[in-house]
Amino acid sequence: MRSLDGILMPKESKIIKKNPGSQKKASDEEITSAYIKLKSCKKVAELFGMCSQSIHERLKKLDLNIPVNSLNPEEKELISKFYQEGFKTGDGKLKSFAEDLGRTQAFICRYAKSQGLTNLKRSLCEDLKKNSAASMKKWHSENDHPKGMLGKKHSPEKKAERSMKMVKTQRENGNYDRSHGSWKSDWRTIGDKTKYFRSLWEANYARYLQFLKEKGQISDWLHEPETFWFLKILRGARSYLPDFKVINLDGSHYWVEVKGWMDDRSKTKLKRFAKYFSKEKLELIQAPWFKKNNPIMRNIIPEWEIGSR
Repeated sequence: MRSLDGILMPKESKIIKKNPGSQKKASDEEITSAYIKLKSCKKVAELFGMCSQSIHERLKKLDLNIPVNSLNPEEKELISKFYQEGFKTGDGKLKSFAEDLGRTQAFICRYAKSQGLTNLKRSLCEDLKKNSAASMKKWHSENDHPKGMLGKKHSPEKKAERSMKMVKTQRENGNYDRSHGSWKSDWRTIGDKTKYFRSLWEANYARYLQFLKEKGQISDWLHEPETFWFLKILRGARSYLPDFKVINLDGSHYWVEVKGWMDDRSKTKLKRFAKYFSKEKLELIQAPWFKKNNPIMRNIIPEWEIGSR
């Protein structure tokens, strides 16, 4: 039987059992003839009532040149329109669209990515959110913390140890570049406080504050006692941890930031701190302060360190 301008059509008598439970609805000759005419696995599949994947596999076995990795202008337009309209991960729309187009989801996603259509901020559908949350809660209810840290917090010493280990690994891999200065970070005991100071300047300023405390000019000083969170900020610098909190004799306080190199992120933190915590007073201590005071402090404050940062 023939139709569609000479394309061979399947005959009921030609249905051959390929394997138990499956049927071959069209001969290789019929499928090949239809594909040469229609140039589409999807259209051939619709013609014979088969799935496009089966048609593609049959043609591939016949060594027929199938442009599987190319899209016609109509398909490209449909994909572009589909992504522009937007969809949520897990809502099933991409799966249905791929089936309608006769392509795999992976193929469509690769093409969309190559054209810059992919949205990295695509949200999850509500059902997927609920299922993921439920699965996570169930797992945690049935299993211990993977690292045994349930209900625990890392001590400052452990955090410092991990930071130094990270720096050591970076140095061993050749990825650690501090050519602009020497940080000299280490543990130091100043007054009655043993703290991890990230730079020589930070440690020296702590010695200066201890000197003021011993002279009765301030009540006390604290090193990194409080983190300020920018709750309205959703990206970038969302918190700020000042270096020192200085307690005055009258009980009031102010903050001190010792900064050797002011990068863009540091500038952003200081601007947001001034905006969202305008009632807090902050002093910025940089190179000019040390250049002016180093000759004096090293003669009157024990263990004052000389060097850059």
